Amino acid sequence: MNGRIHIYRVFDIGKDVNLEGVQRTFEMSSSAQRFRLNRTSKAMIINQPPLSLAIENSKYNALGHPLDLEVTAKIWHFGAVSLTLSFVIPKGLSWDKLIALGNFLENDSNLHDLAKKRIEQIVAGLGRPVSSVTWETYEDYACYFFQSLEGCEKNAMEVFNRYDVFRLILSENNETLSDQIKKTILESTFQYSQDDLAVIDWNSALIIEPSGSTDIVDVIEFSLCQLLEMRYYDDLLDERLTYLYSSLEKKRFSIFQNHYSRLSREAAQIYLDISDTVESVENTMKVVGDFYLAKIFRAASQRLRFKDWRDSVDQKLSNLAQVSRLFVGEANEKRNQLLEIIIIFLIAIEVVPLFFK
Repeated sequence: MNGRIHIYRVFDIGKDVNLEGVQRTFEMSSSAQRFRLNRTSKAMIINQPPLSLAIENSKYNALGHPLDLEVTAKIWHFGAVSLTLSFVIPKGLSWDKLIALGNFLENDSNLHDLAKKRIEQIVAGLGRPVSSVTWETYEDYACYFFQSLEGCEKNAMEVFNRYDVFRLILSENNETLSDQIKKTILESTFQYSQDDLAVIDWNSALIIEPSGSTDIVDVIEFSLCQLLEMRYYDDLLDERLTYLYSSLEKKRFSIFQNHYSRLSREAAQIYLDISDTVESVENTMKVVGDFYLAKIFRAASQRLRFKDWRDSVDQKLSNLAQVSRLFVGEANEKRNQLLEIIIIFLIAIEVVPLFFK
């Protein structure tokens, strides 16, 4: 077999990134260039392509195998960094040992620590504090990429007859998988021509691409970035809504104070900021047709349950808008009460002296 194992780590690094300025910064110390798909696809439109960085080439020991490791990264304008740790599959490795190796790499804490260190270096290069990275919320994924696989040269679908793809995809060393689970994976299998194949699941994918083009893995990588951002903003909205609710419960509001107005402005600003960023994330890559890469992108988004997270963010944004309207209404009510008191006071000033004449 001739292939690689791509291990992904995707982190949010805070506010939006000026990619042109960052490119000038990183060109001084590493290979930095704007990303583009190898295959021209009218079905896919990429707005503000990410900045690709070549980080390092080294050796990494895994289960006694001194693996060739290539580390690359993509910096996305909406404030995410996706790191790819790409390992060359050793020649002559059996399928069972490949499953064991993949399982090890997917769960290797040392590899995760290495990824975090490289992210820290990138963040430092951006001139940002390491604390700007949300370490707790990240995406991980594995992609098994083959240019050639014995017995599958003419028809890539033969991989299901010759190899236990399902255990590799699910990273199961010993489990006997059910037909139901296998059927679910088969439903996410795609072919453009007889000799290529894409099998996409929620935690990993298998790609056979004789040309060596990485377009499919790049599309999957972007899907991971989208998912991460939805998860990040879902958590952020939870945090902001909890803060607003607790502020409403704890504060003793007075007609002479403007707490409602302040909270209304905060809620409105949060709504605008998050709505704008979420829209920017979604518009980075647009699907405008039903061609192959577009189908892969939709399938990856579906398997990663992107829509569920997007719906959750939409619902919380709606809740935030309602909270903002509530605060506006309460602020107006307090102002009306204050005006009534002022009017009564002014009337009293005019009327009371009449009783002493």
